[in-house]
Amino acid sequence: MTDMKLSQPKSARTINTARVLAGLRTTPGLSKADLSRDLDLNKVSTGEIVDELIREGLVRETGKVESSNGRRPTSLALVPDAKYVLSVDIGSRNTTVALCNMLSEPKHFERIPTNTGVKKVEEFIVDIIKSCIRVVRLADQSRIVGAGITIGGVVSSDGRTIVSCPYLPWRNIPIAEAFEQLLKLNAVARNSTYALVDAERYASSGTDLLQSDQPIIYIEWGNSVSMALVCEDRVFGAGNSFAHLKASPTGLCHCGQIGCLEANVSAWALSGNGDMHLKDLWERVDDSTLTAMANAITMARQITGSTKVVISGEGATITDGCLGMLRRKLPDMAIERSNLGEKANMMAAAEVALDKWVYMTTLLEKVKNWL
Repeated sequence: MTDMKLSQPKSARTINTARVLAGLRTTPGLSKADLSRDLDLNKVSTGEIVDELIREGLVRETGKVESSNGRRPTSLALVPDAKYVLSVDIGSRNTTVALCNMLSEPKHFERIPTNTGVKKVEEFIVDIIKSCIRVVRLADQSRIVGAGITIGGVVSSDGRTIVSCPYLPWRNIPIAEAFEQLLKLNAVARNSTYALVDAERYASSGTDLLQSDQPIIYIEWGNSVSMALVCEDRVFGAGNSFAHLKASPTGLCHCGQIGCLEANVSAWALSGNGDMHLKDLWERVDDSTLTAMANAITMARQITGSTKVVISGEGATITDGCLGMLRRKLPDMAIERSNLGEKANMMAAAEVALDKWVYMTTLLEKVKNWL
């Protein structure tokens, strides 16, 4: 998408179609006139785009709305299940494969164990592909526009290659090519924390947690821990160095050090290396666990100057009691749950694919900055 020639009429039409879809996703119920005004498009072009989307089954009319000028416009909405994307989140314990609609809502999903070295990388990717095949069979495959893959590691800027991953012995794995050859489906990969930030912006409902005059510490908390800094429309530093801040005097980490944050607060640590999700472990979270997290956040604040924290990943399921205790330990910080809930990572991987092949959000932001 990003290599299209923006000056060509066909490219302009593609971009404006994506803008219309994104507008209806953000604000259901807009009319053609609303879209024309909000997107600064002429009424004829807007009408042609909407009519085409209705013919394709991506948009539907939802009825007349009241108007002050006497003429009642017709409200519009997306048809969420008109298109699907495949969502693949390769976590440190489990890999989740999901079929998601145009609102990033998982319709079907399954989890398989993440292989950390028992099998060769090729064999593990085949296991993932088999899971994908089982999931996509549950939908009309002609409606699936692509696959989004997330992993807590370094991904190439073009989204084609997993460069490295702290919990897998992978180096320079051409993951997108593998998916395209074996599934015959376009694919793109992204670091999971970056993807969660994008999903927070575009796929979540409720108050926009990322609107702030100050940088925001965005924490992905699950079987491992990672952090990114969100500043205006940019994201910095997603990675696992946050996980290995010395946050406690105790706790043997798998990296060999004592006191790492991950060795004190992750689902891996709380479950005693067992196969449990963080959402099922909050009763095991005690004062020492939350003190370790508070210490790590304090160190991050000293470096970044941030006064706001958003907890995402499985951490979005944090109980009111644990959240209240953490807030009391950091009274000068605003600490919020992610709006994405327990399906955050599935939705984040879906957002990677929707961004690429439906809403083109990243490209549209680049175009806006060029103008």
